[in-house]
Amino acid sequence: MSKTKVFWFHYNKPASKAKGKPQISVHYNKTCHIVDGILIDRAKLTEKINKSQPFFVIKGRCESFKIVDNVCYIVGKL
Repeated sequence: MSKTKVFWFHYNKPASKAKGKPQISVHYNKTCHIVDGILIDRAKLTEKINKSQPFFVIKGRCESFKIVDNVCYIVGKL
């Protein structure tokens, strides 16, 4: 049985404005990664609504996390 770790992500408006295209902040293993896209397979996701920025955050647990060509690939455990 492999160990799972928590990840969470949200839209990053300042990075999107600076780069001129939508950017997503993905937080994993105490590190923030700014990516162009995210692909998630077999992960149960939950949302959290905050009273301050970021207002809408999605989180889950994953077994595998990698970034290839500025796209984050996450494989979770249901």
